[in-house]
Amino acid sequence: TESLTWEDRLAGCQQAIGVRFEDLEILRRCLTHSSSAPTRLESNERLEFLGDAVLGLVVCDYLFRTYPERSEGEMTRIRSAVVSRSTCAEVCLELGLEQFLRLGKGLVRGTGSARDIPSSILAATLEALIAGVYLDGGYEAARELIERCLASRITREADTESRNYKHLLQQLAQKRYGETP
Repeated sequence: TESLTWEDRLAGCQQAIGVRFEDLEILRRCLTHSSSAPTRLESNERLEFLGDAVLGLVVCDYLFRTYPERSEGEMTRIRSAVVSRSTCAEVCLELGLEQFLRLGKGLVRGTGSARDIPSSILAATLEALIAGVYLDGGYEAARELIERCLASRITREADTESRNYKHLLQQLAQKRYGETP
């Protein structure tokens, strides 16, 4: 990744996510980890904070509209699984975004391959990019990106039976005895 110019990184990232940025400075900041930024404010940390909130809102909105029969608890379970750090890191790798990151020396372990980048950094990158798309193109652009990347995971998780055994016991008791334990 060190051999890529910023122009290459910015162009490649836009192609990977299917979004064109008006303000490439926002995108540059999305791809800059604090370990390689002159100051923390010039890194993707603040964007990660906003992106986490936008991601949560879009997924909640999607669940609310798509699954009107689901309870709050069930939607919370699905959201938690889909908005997790591990899911965000997986999506980052699926999109190939790790190759566009600017990381400080010594941050990448082992061979320097994508699998050696800590998952927390990969997840933060996706969240920062979501914020970048939101700031540059608005809510609709961010919603489209998130739904494109996560809709199949949301569907898969919604089709999976809840593994919340306490909740399952309460449902069973309610059905059989008309009260919860």
